[in-house]
Amino acid sequence: MLKKRLFQICVELTNGKYSSQALQKLTKSNASRLLIKPFISVYGINTYEILKDVSDFKNLNEFFIREVHPSLRPISEGEQDFVSPTDGVISELGIIEDDSTFIVKGQEYSVKTLLGDKNRAKELAGGIYMVIYLSPKNYHRIHFPIDSKVVDSYTLGKYSYPVNKAGLELGDNILSYNYRKVFTLTRDNIKYNLIPVGAQNVNSIITTYSSDEVKKGQELGYFEFGSTVVLLFEKDSIKLEDIAVPKEIKMGQKIAEIKN
Repeated sequence: MLKKRLFQICVELTNGKYSSQALQKLTKSNASRLLIKPFISVYGINTYEILKDVSDFKNLNEFFIREVHPSLRPISEGEQDFVSPTDGVISELGIIEDDSTFIVKGQEYSVKTLLGDKNRAKELAGGIYMVIYLSPKNYHRIHFPIDSKVVDSYTLGKYSYPVNKAGLELGDNILSYNYRKVFTLTRDNIKYNLIPVGAQNVNSIITTYSSDEVKKGQELGYFEFGSTVVLLFEKDSIKLEDIAVPKEIKMGQKIAEIKN
């Protein structure tokens, strides 16, 4: 309990409005170009994948939201294939309980709080949740996982605890209280939720799509710095691939199949 509280205090002391603004200003400054090569080295980033030459990026933030060669992120083509919306690690996967809660790192999460919607939470009881964690080394653009219609989208939360293993274990229900965008999407007879969750210091999730009718693999938007995506599925709506967590995943890779 003491370790958890000390962690929370440390995050709160370094995660205020002004420190976040200062970090954003730094990463978008021309001077931050000097940090790009050390960043690549520290995180072991595969520069072969990057669409632009490293020398073409004007600042660290621009590098962080880099695009990759589309040919290196092939989209699973099966009509019913549900693909990963991001690169990252599937860190958590399980059943949403009948009371619309699920457990991550020993903490109970309420779907109602996560979505801010008690009626939608009831619809998800007995379904499946999946948490995809993106580390600083990952490609940080988000894509739609299947041809869908966006029926609702809204923003919740104001905190920005880290969403890594320590944050999930020692933070206070961070997936339910961090800054996040909630998307409710439909495809034929299924409805699912895709929730990008912001992370420490930079609560920035930028959307780039322009129409509510979207295609599998189409860009939804991007994160600025660390982040997580939560997927929520209704009961009996999908059949998961054989996934043993933690599992590294690439955007476009099949993670489930929609049931007819």
